[in-house]
Amino acid sequence: MRNFSFRKYGDNLLFSLAIAVLITSLIYSFIRRDSGGDKQPTLTDIVFTHWWYDDIERDLLRNLVAEFENSHEGIRIILNEKSYESLRLGLFDFAGGDDETEVPAFPGDVLALDPLWVPELINREVIESAELPVLSFINVLYYNIDILRDAGFTRPPNTRTEFLTFARTIAANEENRRAYALSLGLGSFRGIHDNVYPWIWAAGARLINNGNPVVTSAPVVQSLAFLASLSNEGLIAPGAFYADSRKKLEDFVSGRTAFMIASTRYIGLVRERLGDAAFNITSVPILDNQPGTPFFATLGWTLGIHSESAHREEARLFSAFLAGRASRISGNASGAIPASSPQDPFYSNIWEIALAGETAADFSGIAGEPVLEQIFREELSALFDGTSSPAQTAAAIQARWLAVLAGES
Repeated sequence: MRNFSFRKYGDNLLFSLAIAVLITSLIYSFIRRDSGGDKQPTLTDIVFTHWWYDDIERDLLRNLVAEFENSHEGIRIILNEKSYESLRLGLFDFAGGDDETEVPAFPGDVLALDPLWVPELINREVIESAELPVLSFINVLYYNIDILRDAGFTRPPNTRTEFLTFARTIAANEENRRAYALSLGLGSFRGIHDNVYPWIWAAGARLINNGNPVVTSAPVVQSLAFLASLSNEGLIAPGAFYADSRKKLEDFVSGRTAFMIASTRYIGLVRERLGDAAFNITSVPILDNQPGTPFFATLGWTLGIHSESAHREEARLFSAFLAGRASRISGNASGAIPASSPQDPFYSNIWEIALAGETAADFSGIAGEPVLEQIFREELSALFDGTSSPAQTAAAIQARWLAVLAGES
């Protein structure tokens, strides 16, 4: 019998095994390369389009995005900053002109919305629903302390009669003869909502109740008569029907007007221009001997998910995440309704005004609010021109609103 040489065959076996391992490794590498095994996992991009950059600290959203991405591997958030007006136009203006079958360009997966937009966007099927507001601001009366002091007043007006007295005195004051009492910005979207409705709501009146207009009530007519008096006596800054919120704000911070009704979100901007000692805020003046609780107008940030989003589940996750950080966002926003009474006197005033009144919800769930606002603007113009009385103006708005809300042309 021949001697078996393990060394000889062992070397051959090891060589064969090495060749097999090499071939297997090459095949596996080829398969991985062909199947994309070396690639990073695919990221899902979620576009968040917002108009909040002027209202919160610059790094807050980016920090929140980083926090979300760290806890949701595979989802990347792209921040798309728009102005309020450009986002509104992008959502509501059709890209193709008059053809109502055309739709706006896709603005993003998660959208920061004005709650006033929500009913119409749902009606147009741009969004399916919207979260509760992440943050809310209220409309208040800003007043210039120096102008009031020079006219002999040490506090702001509380009632309509007092406001008229203040306005007439300021206009007649030689030292402030270039100052008007009030600036209005009626020329843009929300112009009526933010400048005229607050006077009506402060009177404890509603404009719509259970889906029906109630414009002809006595408090509404009295509020229209009050505004007509301001206009007739030249106490409102010129160009009210063409001015927007920026013009109104500039009128106030430049000392051209003593008062303005505006959102508390402007407190930070006014502070930068005037300083804390030159202005303050208070509730909108009410009717004399007014019974009941005043309402106040609000502006909020709410979140919607675009109906054409390809990543709606991921978008819902991010929307829920932001809603869960509402208190953190509120703490970094200028002029937001505080969660409790703070030490800052401006925020203490916001807190007290909010506690003393109720949020006006006349247009909640009603589509077509911009159409109603345009009707009100047209009839208010006739009132200010002197071609209509307060009662006639209220009746005209009532009839036209009733037709719109009933679905008539």
